[in-house]
Amino acid sequence: MIDILLEIITFGIFALCLFAVLLLIPVWVKSLTESDRDPNHIYNIFWEEAGYRGDKITSVLGGLLLFIAFSYPDADIEVLILCAVFSVVCGLYHSSVYRGYAVITGKMKVAGMAALCMLTAVSFLVRSQALSSFYIIFCVISIGVVWGAYAVYRRAYLIRLERVVWRAKNQAKSPLVS
Repeated sequence: MIDILLEIITFGIFALCLFAVLLLIPVWVKSLTESDRDPNHIYNIFWEEAGYRGDKITSVLGGLLLFIAFSYPDADIEVLILCAVFSVVCGLYHSSVYRGYAVITGKMKVAGMAALCMLTAVSFLVRSQALSSFYIIFCVISIGVVWGAYAVYRRAYLIRLERVVWRAKNQAKSPLVS
């Protein structure tokens, strides 16, 4: 009975995500059209800051790989060490998003701690075989992409704000030409 309920909930979440994507297509097209005219549009800055093919967004997934390794009861120490080294490298690469700007807010700290606690709980539930391994992989992917995308978006927002203020200051200082 619980398996059927979990399948229905998973299907419902999948259907809602698909519906949300269909609703976001017009917004995305409008943003692309506006960004073609404005080089300081948040969309352009977002993809400049996201790195090559958005790797600063997906590097969070590598940082969270350790939770997947912990969820397997027969993981050797060598696998755990390799995953820890890979996670540290990905975490150091992703930390470049936070340099120079106050990207992390109070809400992000609370959400990050909640996400880490949830990943720990799901990892232990998968390890004890109370949940399928699909759930830890799904949680790592969804939390990683959402966290990475929001961090890059927040950085792009702060850069855009800085550029707008800089432009306003320089326009105010320039003498009027008649």
